[in-house]
Amino acid sequence: MYKQFIFTALIVFSSIPFLSAQEALTLESAIQIALNNNYDIKVAKNDAEISKNNATKGNAGLLPNLSASGGVNYSEHASDELSSSAGLNLSYTLFDGFGGKYNYQILNLQKEQGDLLARFNIENTISNVISGFYELNKAYDNFQTSIKNLEISKERLSRNQSKYEFGNISKLEVLNSKVDFNSDSTAFLQAQQNYDAATRKVNVLLGRKAETTFQLIPDNADFQVFSLIDLKNETLEKNAEYLIAANQLQQSETKVKETKSGQLPTLSLNSSYSYYENKIAGSNSNTQLTGGLTLSFNIFDGKRKKTQIANAKIDQLNSDLEYQNTMLVLEKDLVDAYADYQYNLKILALQEDALEAAQLNFDQTREYYQLGQVTSTTFREAQQNLIEAINNKSAARYDAKLSEVSIKKISGTLLITGL
Repeated sequence: MYKQFIFTALIVFSSIPFLSAQEALTLESAIQIALNNNYDIKVAKNDAEISKNNATKGNAGLLPNLSASGGVNYSEHASDELSSSAGLNLSYTLFDGFGGKYNYQILNLQKEQGDLLARFNIENTISNVISGFYELNKAYDNFQTSIKNLEISKERLSRNQSKYEFGNISKLEVLNSKVDFNSDSTAFLQAQQNYDAATRKVNVLLGRKAETTFQLIPDNADFQVFSLIDLKNETLEKNAEYLIAANQLQQSETKVKETKSGQLPTLSLNSSYSYYENKIAGSNSNTQLTGGLTLSFNIFDGKRKKTQIANAKIDQLNSDLEYQNTMLVLEKDLVDAYADYQYNLKILALQEDALEAAQLNFDQTREYYQLGQVTSTTFREAQQNLIEAINNKSAARYDAKLSEVSIKKISGTLLITGL
């Protein structure tokens, strides 16, 4: 009895949260921590920054090039010779068939695509964070339920031992109670292990050390009501994957125009300023400014440009096919997620009813058991039914929450509307 009391006391004590020593982790704070710390999110933001840096007129060839050169030469002959020179060279493409203009448009589209890709990756990461948080919630619920279950079994074992000492029951019932207590003790340790593992997983998703301690604040938010028609419209307006496909199609269309620009002539401006000085027992220097226009036109290049245009058109066709397929797949995924959400909400309602019935049955059976009107086996069955109902209801709630998150992710509102 003393060992059993110590074991149960340690279990209850280990489950008491130390609020003053640990941070409180809510779903909202978990998302914020991930946005600040998660390494995948940091990489996604850096990639978007690269695309932004590339979207300049200089990279598109729309700005002039200015270069400087200079040098000093010394040679020893009958008399020392020292010469120096310097120069500035300016080149600027005045017209290239609008190739620079289209290239600049492509760079800006790539910049937008970089932002969309960053958002897509961030949404995936946040979705994983939310899923991990709900898994942790479920593991926490199971852990707390295992504590409650163990306390019930401990009380039953203690009661049966007292009854046996007074000769009211056989030794067999005490042994049965002991077996059940040991089984529930094992279940408790497994639930604690699962909760600890889920805690470490969430910490890594948040971009911090796995051993970081915190006090979990379970999510009890209400479920949202969705309209499938509104969701379809939002998906085509906000879904990052769809917008990326649309952006890629626009890039390929612009790429065709850029490739065709090579069939037009190119007009360039060239100018240079040079300075030269030669010292041979004296000084001799001169400066020169030159400038001119160059018109070039490609008459025949072995049909390379024709091939590039044909390939650009094929790439445009592929982008259009991918765009159309993305729309079909997203609509199907959205309908599936919406159907799963409705199904999981119905399952949750059934599990809530089942839990209410199991709780009433357990309370009644426990009262009868204490009065000696039902057997220990009947009481154990009522106990197991209650624990199973609690766990089923917990699992159903978080399955429904995950379905809700899936709908928000597909409709592109996961980070826009909040949770």
